[in-house]
Amino acid sequence: MNDRCVSRRRFIKTSAAVAAASTVPAIAADEKKKEQDAKSLVPTRRLGKTEVDVSMLSMGASGGATARQLNTAKEVGIRYLDTADCYGNGQHEKDLGEWLKTQKREEWFVVSKDHPKTPAQWIEMLDARLKNMQSDYIDLYFIHMLGDREYQGHGSETWPVDKEWQKAAERIKKSGKAKFVGFSTHARDIDARCALLETAAKKESWVEAIMVATNPNLVKENARFNKALDACYKANVGLISMKECKIGRSNDQVKKFLPKFEAMGLTPYAAILSAIWTDERFASICSAMDNVKKIRENAETAKNFKPFTKEQMSACLDLINAYDHTFCCACTGKCREAGNTTADLNSIARYLTYYEEMGEHAHARELFAALPKAERQLDGIDTRAAHRACTCHLDFSRIIKAAKEKLA
Repeated sequence: MNDRCVSRRRFIKTSAAVAAASTVPAIAADEKKKEQDAKSLVPTRRLGKTEVDVSMLSMGASGGATARQLNTAKEVGIRYLDTADCYGNGQHEKDLGEWLKTQKREEWFVVSKDHPKTPAQWIEMLDARLKNMQSDYIDLYFIHMLGDREYQGHGSETWPVDKEWQKAAERIKKSGKAKFVGFSTHARDIDARCALLETAAKKESWVEAIMVATNPNLVKENARFNKALDACYKANVGLISMKECKIGRSNDQVKKFLPKFEAMGLTPYAAILSAIWTDERFASICSAMDNVKKIRENAETAKNFKPFTKEQMSACLDLINAYDHTFCCACTGKCREAGNTTADLNSIARYLTYYEEMGEHAHARELFAALPKAERQLDGIDTRAAHRACTCHLDFSRIIKAAKEKLA
C-alpha cells in the first residue's frame, strides 16, 4: 500500500472525527436553547378533542389590543389569543390581525367568536371574522355567549346535538377556515349553563371545546354544574375558564386573608387563578388582561403554579366569599323574583362591573341600553329581598344606585 493512500485514509478518518466532535457542542447548544425556550413559555395543557396543547393562560380581551400588550404576551410565553366580533366593535380582531402579520402564525392558537342564529349564518360569519383579521384561518371558532338572552326562542339549548349545526361544523372544518369548533357560555341562568354543558357532553355532540363562566366557589357549591363539567371532561370536550376573577371589591375582611397568600407569593387574583388550575378539567384560563402589569403577573403565576392543597383551596374559597361581590356567576333568577321586578339584575350587575372594574364605560352603557325596557327598569325594586335571595348575595342597593348614575 503506498504512502499516499495511507495518508488519504488517515486524513478522511481524522476529518470525520473532527467533524463529529464539532457537531456535539452544536447539538448540545441547540438542545439547551430548546430547553430554555420551553422554560420561558407558559405551561400547556391538552385541549380535549382538539388534541392541541394550549397555554394554560389565554390572552383575553374586550376592547382593542395594543402591540405593546401583544409583544408582552409573546415575551412572557403566552401562545393562546382570544378575540371576538364584539370586542371593541371588531377593533380587537383588527389589531390582533395586524400584529399577527409580524409573527409566525403557526406558533399561535387563535380563537374568535360570533353570534349566529342559524347554521348558515355561522358559516357566513366566519368569513367576516377572517376578513376583519386579514387571515386565512383561525384555530377555534365559537358561537359566542350561547344561552344568553339573544338566543331565546331559537332552540339554542339543543344546538350542540342538532344535525344541521353539526353539518355546519363539519363544513367549517372541511373548509380549513377554522380547525375546531365549539361555544362560549356566560348564560345568566346557571341552570341554562349546566344544560348546555350536559348536552355538549353527549355522544352525538359536535362540540370540541367550551369556554365557560365559572369560579372555584361555583364548582364547589353547585353540584349540577360540577357534574356537568365532569361529563364534558369525560367526553373529552376541552374546557376553558372565564370570568373567574370577576368577584368584586376588596374590604377589611379580605385584607385579613392576604398574609396567608402573601406567604405563598400570591396576590388574591393569582390565588384564584391557581385554584382554577388546580382543577385539571380546565385546560386554560381566558383572562382579560388589559395592561402589561397584569400580563406579566398572570404569566408568572402560571409558570410557578403548583396545585393547591385542600387547606390552600379552602383558604381561597374563604377569600372569595369575603369579597363584596359585584358579579354573580351562579344566578338562579330568584333575586329578580324576590325583588318583585322585571329588571335583569344579573346583567345589570355584570355591566356595572365592566364599567367600574374594567373601565369600559361606553361599552357598559351600550349593553345596558340594549336591554329591553322592562329589563332595565331600575325603580321600585326590593333590593334587600333581592340581596337575600341572590346566590352571591350581591349588594343590590348599591348596584341599583350606581347603575342609575353610571349606566342609565
